[in-house]
Amino acid sequence: MNLKHLTSITLIFIALFMAGCGEKEKKEQTGTQIEAKESPVSFTLKEDNRTISAKLEDGGFLFSVEEPVVMLDFFATWCPPCRAEIPHLANLQKKYAGKLKIIGVLVESKHPAELKRFVEGHGINYFVSNAPDNMLIAATTADMLHQPKNFSIPMMVLFVNGKYFRHYIGMVPEEMLESDIKEALKEVK
Repeated sequence: MNLKHLTSITLIFIALFMAGCGEKEKKEQTGTQIEAKESPVSFTLKEDNRTISAKLEDGGFLFSVEEPVVMLDFFATWCPPCRAEIPHLANLQKKYAGKLKIIGVLVESKHPAELKRFVEGHGINYFVSNAPDNMLIAATTADMLHQPKNFSIPMMVLFVNGKYFRHYIGMVPEEMLESDIKEALKEVK
């Protein structure tokens, strides 16, 4: 195999990896479709005995957290790009503690013990919700962003003081996320 073919194959692999996990994979892995019938006004995100509420407001959510910048990370444990971004999100959560709250929103059904092993095994240091409202907040967020209900994951949405700031679909370099977090922190009132 010559260098030109190897380069082409490498570029194709990188493009597929960066694109994220699509609906076909979600259906095969979880059998769950994200549908919003009538979007509720508020959602409860749960992690073990802790909860975060998210109240739908014009242009975003009012979160029950102290941090002014919130990032929702819609992910699944079976999704390779979702797993690959975990160390980057953990780094950012640690670096911006007290200013940034990362909330992982699981878009698949997992037994709590299985999710706990996943969180511990991947060194996740941020809140990971495993709640019935996860699919509803995912659908509501997709509507807010004018995304189809079968959006690709990972999908991350950054909010400042509860207002939409920026979103990302697919894997995003840590440096880009950090640059946007710094920009978002400048907007904090």
